Amino acid sequence: MRHLRSLAFFLLLPLFVGGGISTGQADGGEVGVGQQMQEVCGSFQVEIIPTSGSFDFCPGTVGAESFTAEAGYSDEGVSYNPQNFTYAWLIDGSAYSGRQVSHTFSGSGAYSIRLVVQDPGNACSATVYEVVRVGTVPTFGGTMATVENACATAPFTLVGMAHPTTWTGFPTSVTETRRIPDGTGEVYQSGLAFDVFERGQQIASAMDIDRICVNLEHVDFGQLKIDLECPDGTSITLKDFGLGGANLGEPVVWEEFTPGRGYEYCFSPEPEFGRMDETAYRFHAYTDNAGNYYFNSPYLPAGTYTPDETLVNLTGCSLNGEWTLTVRDNTPGESGHIFGWSLFFDEAFYPDSLIFTPEIVSGTWHGPNGPLTGNPANASIDEPGEYPFRFEALDDLGCVHDTTIFVTVLPLPRAEILSELDLPVCEGDSTLLTVVPVSGSNFDWIYQWQFGGQDIPGQDRDTITAKEVGMYSVVVTDTLTGCLDVFNQDFSYQNCDLVIPNVFTPNGDGINDLFEILNLEHYPMAQIVIYNRWGNKVFEHSDYYNNWWDGQNHPDGVYYYVIRYTRLGETKYAEGAVTIIR
Repeated sequence: MRHLRSLAFFLLLPLFVGGGISTGQADGGEVGVGQQMQEVCGSFQVEIIPTSGSFDFCPGTVGAESFTAEAGYSDEGVSYNPQNFTYAWLIDGSAYSGRQVSHTFSGSGAYSIRLVVQDPGNACSATVYEVVRVGTVPTFGGTMATVENACATAPFTLVGMAHPTTWTGFPTSVTETRRIPDGTGEVYQSGLAFDVFERGQQIASAMDIDRICVNLEHVDFGQLKIDLECPDGTSITLKDFGLGGANLGEPVVWEEFTPGRGYEYCFSPEPEFGRMDETAYRFHAYTDNAGNYYFNSPYLPAGTYTPDETLVNLTGCSLNGEWTLTVRDNTPGESGHIFGWSLFFDEAFYPDSLIFTPEIVSGTWHGPNGPLTGNPANASIDEPGEYPFRFEALDDLGCVHDTTIFVTVLPLPRAEILSELDLPVCEGDSTLLTVVPVSGSNFDWIYQWQFGGQDIPGQDRDTITAKEVGMYSVVVTDTLTGCLDVFNQDFSYQNCDLVIPNVFTPNGDGINDLFEILNLEHYPMAQIVIYNRWGNKVFEHSDYYNNWWDGQNHPDGVYYYVIRYTRLGETKYAEGAVTIIR
């Protein structure tokens, strides 16, 4: 209540609320002299200058902050000695003296500063007031990645949500952990009383209510009804029973008495979502407080919703008095817990400096390689591992707040397609294509072959016989991770006809020194026999390739060859003459 004591005095002086430069007053004297002194003191001005340049500070960095008094006369004809000025400070109930002072602020809140400066030489004094605001930390409920596990290179979306936290010098919320009675006819009920508003002040329109927030978790939101009753007994239903189908927060589904993790659900005249029963739910995976893991669990995201009954029905309700929240569960067997609730009206209704909300003005995602564009932001990671993604929110006090989530990136299958024959193959040939893992095991892989981008029915093994010219692809899916990748192999023909020279010159100059036959590499175990003009055999080999006949020890002239080779399972012969010229 430290803030309330200092601010109570501050609020007794509404003339000076808002701070700034204050003019002085005279201490008294004879009428003529007094009039003259009043004119002199009327130009005596005082201002508080924060060393940081602002009266707004951030909760994570605030500490001992310094302030300087600036005092003087706007009338240049007034004679004064600033060395004789005295300074009396009162900062959040602590007294200081001197032209420059320092005060340590301990945390979020509004803190009053009062400064009285006196000039004894002219019998003038002036008083000025300021308010220091130390911002609040927003909550980040609903900040998430669309997947907890992402396949490498696959895009996923990051959603950042920063909910501003309101500071008040009076109670605005109920904080407690209570089990919601499970379909027994009993209800959760608690009250929140206000006495800070002007007497008789009433709700005039739906916009007079800023938000009603409930922090809870429960299995199947359709089983809950949430009502709000104002001090005069008028009640509206914020959320009625419905079809449900999704959870609120992260409940412990299999255990009745262990609290889960609550999300904050608010009802507002300017909501982010429609009614709960018309809002598309989302899916997430989580581990509850009892250690159970849930995969692809449906839930309603945290945020502001449209109430089932209009807030207009609260018109005429008094702001002061006790407001009551009631939560009913109509179905036994599905449990939940409430962790508190809060009620905020339009800030214009509250006394000055007893409430402020640092509004969020922007949000930015930062990934492992730097900032991302937009919010929601799209991201992808090429290599497997666990990666941090930080969401930064900037508020209108200039404070940056952040939260970090982690995304596990799973490896893709790594494979290559090997061909039984060298590619391209000879025209008319076919070849067996086989998927081979580059690393790891393919035990959990499944396959789907494609040709020209279309699935080939029934081709779901790791091999296929390629016969048609075109692009063969295989989609490999790792059933353990659900990740897949596509591997391609272009199948084409080449001309493999033998090109046999009719002359060669074995003179040792390195040019055309051998009887080399082009494309013979496509016909393994080709046999060759070479005869001279008299029919005598001069050379023979049963696997003629890269062991070319050099014609040495044989005179120039014409020689005859017979080549036996196999093509597409058929034995063929090539016969002809070749001339040696040196």
